[in-house]
Amino acid sequence: MDIPQDVQQVIRTIESAGYTAWAVGGCVRDSLLNKKPKDYDVASSCPPEYVCRLFKKCAKTGIKYGTVTVITDTVPVEVTVYRRESGYSDRRHPDRIAFAEDITTDLSRRDFTINAMAWHPQRGLCDPFGGKGDIENRVIRAAGDPNVRFDEDALRVLRCLRFASELDFEVESRTLDAVIKKAPALANISAERVRDELVKLISGSRPELAEVIIKAGGLAHIGIEKISNPKLLRRLPPAKLVRIAGFLWCCLDDRARQTIKIILSSLRVDNRTIFAVCSLMSEMTRPLPKNSVELKKRFSHLPPQEWENLLALRSIFLKEDTHHINEMLAQAKSEPWSRSMLAVSGHDLAKLGIEGRDTGRVLKKLLEKVIREPELNDRDTLMDIAANLKS
Repeated sequence: MDIPQDVQQVIRTIESAGYTAWAVGGCVRDSLLNKKPKDYDVASSCPPEYVCRLFKKCAKTGIKYGTVTVITDTVPVEVTVYRRESGYSDRRHPDRIAFAEDITTDLSRRDFTINAMAWHPQRGLCDPFGGKGDIENRVIRAAGDPNVRFDEDALRVLRCLRFASELDFEVESRTLDAVIKKAPALANISAERVRDELVKLISGSRPELAEVIIKAGGLAHIGIEKISNPKLLRRLPPAKLVRIAGFLWCCLDDRARQTIKIILSSLRVDNRTIFAVCSLMSEMTRPLPKNSVELKKRFSHLPPQEWENLLALRSIFLKEDTHHINEMLAQAKSEPWSRSMLAVSGHDLAKLGIEGRDTGRVLKKLLEKVIREPELNDRDTLMDIAANLKS
């Protein structure tokens, strides 16, 4: 497996002190999928306090849970002591954590088989739940009893579908049954966690899997109780903004779409994204512009870089032919359409004695002319026009 040398050196350093250590979790899964891991985790029998003594640079990032981060020359490595967990009163975090004796016990607390694997430079792969086989068969399966795994952490029902969507895998039948059964418990999970997993799910290869969680009542607490034609989401570009807009279009009827801002706010979506999604949804209900002048005027409501997303949405959900708008867009977005794109500013107008409220009035008039005739966007030409408008 292609595990960086610095990560392997962390393992060797810990083991030279008389402990055992393995690379675990996502980095093992991603390596088997021939993907570059985003981060690297090591599980070890070494207590976290002693790990800090073994390395020059070490941050106590999760010392309460037995985790410290070793800072190497190339990548940070999270080192966590083998542990067992029990009691999940908040349906998310363990009430009690105890040190475990070996790697197999540690892996048994993890969510899915594809995440419950460990790798060692000499001992090779430790795979007590058959994660490698599930990767080869393209299956998401709970590690152990899925009902127990989801009772421990309700967010796992959404993570299950998210992994299936991102990797284009199927969900094993017993695991899927447990997802449906335990989905309502998502109401106990923080909005930020639900948001992150949901956005990754609908941005993946199988966004229609969101239907599973919705039909099971997993998103009822945020006002999403049904979805229509979810497979259409596959045809949208896999970008966050357009997938969120498309997802909400599938989930809400005309009347309910007035609650989009409320739904997104309840998921703690940032204001910029809320504004962009609401702008897309608003433009979905307006007639397409008839010419480039009208198109450029609409840019003040939805900037040109978002029109490709809008046209994708309209083409797929409204079945409109948007080819001619794409052609107009290619030309119009390079032409001036806002005051900031004018060849003159308020400072220039002040030299003509145009100040105060007149500044805004004249700039508006200039923009109207330039939108219709882009070739007028020249400083001398606009100064001449502004001088005539002054009188």
